[in-house]
Amino acid sequence: MYTYTDNSKYIEHATAYVAEGLAKNHIILYVDQPTNFASVKENLRNAGYSEEQMANIYFVDTDMAYETHEDFNAEAVLKNLNDFFDPHVKEGNILRGWGLVTWRPQSRKTLIPSVALHEQNFDDFFSRVANITGNYINICAYDSLSLSGSLLIELLQTHEYHMTDTHFLPSHLYQKGPVPFTGVTKQLQFENELRNHDTRRDKLDITGKLASIIAHELRSSLTVVQGRLQLLDLTTGDCSEASQTQFDGIKKGLAEIEQIASKFLSLAETHVVNLKVINITELIEVVKVQMESDMDMKAIEMHVKSDNTKMTIFGDELKTKQVFINLIKNAIEAMETGTITLHVKDDHDHVTIDVSDNGPGIPDDILSQIGDPFMSSKVDGTGLGLLICEKIIRDHNGNLLLNTEMGKGTNFTVSLPKL
Repeated sequence: MYTYTDNSKYIEHATAYVAEGLAKNHIILYVDQPTNFASVKENLRNAGYSEEQMANIYFVDTDMAYETHEDFNAEAVLKNLNDFFDPHVKEGNILRGWGLVTWRPQSRKTLIPSVALHEQNFDDFFSRVANITGNYINICAYDSLSLSGSLLIELLQTHEYHMTDTHFLPSHLYQKGPVPFTGVTKQLQFENELRNHDTRRDKLDITGKLASIIAHELRSSLTVVQGRLQLLDLTTGDCSEASQTQFDGIKKGLAEIEQIASKFLSLAETHVVNLKVINITELIEVVKVQMESDMDMKAIEMHVKSDNTKMTIFGDELKTKQVFINLIKNAIEAMETGTITLHVKDDHDHVTIDVSDNGPGIPDDILSQIGDPFMSSKVDGTGLGLLICEKIIRDHNGNLLLNTEMGKGTNFTVSLPKL
């Protein structure tokens, strides 16, 4: 595996790798950006290689090989790989491959297992190639700026050697046996997540439209009832204590309905507004202060950690606050006492915020339904809190992930594009 940061070094290494193959009469199978391939060919010409020699280089555009117009799909890539390599997999041929692995921006939750599965597919494929040709060499190249730490670890487990712009050394994480991540259970789980992705998005859109209708009807009825209640309050004059208690109870009930209608409206809004540059650490600190009274009632402590206090996002400040207020409220309601930790992390082109508690965790029967419209484990819950959070984050081009363990606690991870 080759992870590069300097494009000029990348072209230099690719040229040397291809030149060595040409000198040894290898079949060169080259997957890269067309501009990079043009630079490599120009370097080869300048080094004295003829067009006839370079005819042994078979090129395919990496955007076509990895279908970057769609989310990363390991099975589709494998099919393209077979189509590209198969004509050259013959006894006596020595294959020398170079592949720049690319993908479009997408959720790391689906990207990491898909790339790991892709690497496993490559291993299986080249085992078959080795049985036929008897010899091959292959380099998978990655732009290191596009790799998260977790993905880099997965890749180092599947490659025996790791090359950078300046070093070549054994991978200290290499596992000679199968990588656990690509087991059948995980693979099936990953494929199920891919299938459900569009369904989840459509469900959220439909729920938003339904919420808009409900909110409109609630608000219309509330206006009429509140108006008549005010008129009744004015015309009755002095009333008994019992009657006043009834009036106050009705007003409180109407206020609660108003709050529910506001939640429906939050879900129904189709886009974020009032966009501005937001320092995410400062916003988290403001939310912490807002939530102190709620935490003090249960003797719950909150800690905020930040890897980089200068990170900013571009978004709606009020709605972003609403996400963290909702997540913290959920944590407070789940615990009798304990600790909530918010950890702001610098994740390349994203800001990642972990909202963790050491509460009881979420049981499996509730976990399977969590985030579904109108599903709540609370007696007076609407089931809209997490759905609203998910919609706000999605409208900011981010992701919301959940991890929980019974007896140990729950962690929500918010990922938002960084400025």
